[in-house]
Amino acid sequence: MKKLTAPLLILALAILVGGYVLLNPASPKTNAEATAIYNAIPTASGKAIFMEQSMNLTKNVDPILADLDSQIISCNPNVNDLMSATPIAGGSCVGKETALATTTGLYLGGQCCGAMKDLTEYNAELKNLQQYKAIPDVPMNPYKMPIPLAQKWIAYDSSTTLAPSEQATMDQAMKLSKEGPCCCKCWHYYVNEGIAKKMIRDYGYTAAQIAAYWDTSSIC
Repeated sequence: MKKLTAPLLILALAILVGGYVLLNPASPKTNAEATAIYNAIPTASGKAIFMEQSMNLTKNVDPILADLDSQIISCNPNVNDLMSATPIAGGSCVGKETALATTTGLYLGGQCCGAMKDLTEYNAELKNLQQYKAIPDVPMNPYKMPIPLAQKWIAYDSSTTLAPSEQATMDQAMKLSKEGPCCCKCWHYYVNEGIAKKMIRDYGYTAAQIAAYWDTSSIC
């Protein structure tokens, strides 16, 4: 058997090393900025979303997304539980329990059913919601909703009973909408149900118009 010449030996070693690297890729390095933001996010749900967006903390995340991740992401329908000094908040669809030290400076957030990765649809939703701004206190950004505003609409929903004809409009809207007020009976569901009652009672909205509003005002 002939001995390998130096050039051939180097080539053989390069092939072996290259094959090893392909079969055993090094773990991507953690991004320091992403790690710092992750550590500051107050909920387990928000952390799970940010982890996915940052590809396990290896890349930067758009500041808008990072801000949305840092809000209160919870499927808990009891908004009052989120107002205390030590909030009681149920977990969302994407994370375990929601851990919060305080609600100061925080809003109720979305992304309960999955991580937002593209702001295109988000920006389009905010633009479409502008058509409802003439109705006082209709949230222009359901992904970042002030807690007092959510409380107002939940209270309106619970205290308002529609007349039979109005309820028929609501029932028909439920059939026309993709998911109704929301995909699950969380705080956002009762907010949107309250808004729909207001739209029907005071603004004469039809079932189709209510369904259109619900489909526009999504947090999933």
